Amino acid sequence: MIEIFKELSDYSKYFENQLNLSGTILGLLIATSTFILQSGFTSFKYSRSMFLKYYVEQSKFIFLSLAYNIIFSLIVLYLNLNSYTLFFIHIIFALTFAKYFLDFYSHKGFINTIHSTKYNPHKSPLLKYFRYIKNLGFIPNILIYGTIYLVFFYPLHFNYPFQLNQNQIYMTTVSCFAFSILVVIRIIPQFFEFSEQEYKSKTKNEVIDNLDADVSEENKILKDILIKNGRTELQESRKIKNFENLTIYMPENKKEAFFVINAEFKNKDIFEIVESLQEYSFEFYKELSSISVDINSFVLSYFVKIDNDKNRSYFLRSNRTEIDNLKSKYHTPKEFIDNLDNKVINELLRNI
Repeated sequence: MIEIFKELSDYSKYFENQLNLSGTILGLLIATSTFILQSGFTSFKYSRSMFLKYYVEQSKFIFLSLAYNIIFSLIVLYLNLNSYTLFFIHIIFALTFAKYFLDFYSHKGFINTIHSTKYNPHKSPLLKYFRYIKNLGFIPNILIYGTIYLVFFYPLHFNYPFQLNQNQIYMTTVSCFAFSILVVIRIIPQFFEFSEQEYKSKTKNEVIDNLDADVSEENKILKDILIKNGRTELQESRKIKNFENLTIYMPENKKEAFFVINAEFKNKDIFEIVESLQEYSFEFYKELSSISVDINSFVLSYFVKIDNDKNRSYFLRSNRTEIDNLKSKYHTPKEFIDNLDNKVINELLRNI
């Protein structure tokens, strides 16, 4: 293992300086982040939540990096903890940083995916999470995982297992500080890049805020994301498990995400049909609530055709808050659907 950090003769002086520098940078970062999150996106017409989440996820791992420097500088200067305790605290920071860092790049991959020809067909949240990171490209992936290793795990090679000394803390704090500076330098330019992207997305006639235009544009973004996630029934008729035929279209004159779903069943009893509708709706609502667009109300309006019989209605309306609350309480499709507040279901398909 090649050591790229030289040992210092006076660690106390270094950690005093590190404490002051990290505290100053942290203060500047808090001020910058507060401006961006509170008022920086007020002029944005589309996808505010998407870009706000970008900065929230980014702020989490930068704050953690600077917090590591401040806390470990204080520990070295004023506390006398043994090397095993230091190692344990270091690992907690390392794992938390890895989680926050990957959260950020998963969301960045999500933004990259919906603005490109890439897609994410996975239904599993974990596979979807890492697929968004993979969609960023080979070189960015090397840099992402390499950064996690270099900042927090590379220094662990220079001591006995499960121990951490001052030199290793010095190595980590230097890496954290340099990393934080690089990210902070990019914050303001990134904001103006997003502003330019937002400006270009507007037509020359869009001078004032218009709710209909907002929702229309957000619905287009939402539809594109869903298609890239594998819901091709938004493009063409599709035969999937338990459905003979399934098609979806989104009317443009609605002030919410409104999905008109034509579902056809053949050779199924009513219990199988209701179960299929509940399962599909449950998974659809879970996916909708996880997508970062500026729409909070979702309607699933089914026209259910059974064999050659007439169409029957199966209407569900919900919002992000209700979906998240129900997901935490109920884990089966039937319980979830039964507890939706706003639904109108044909008598044949009700109370099965």
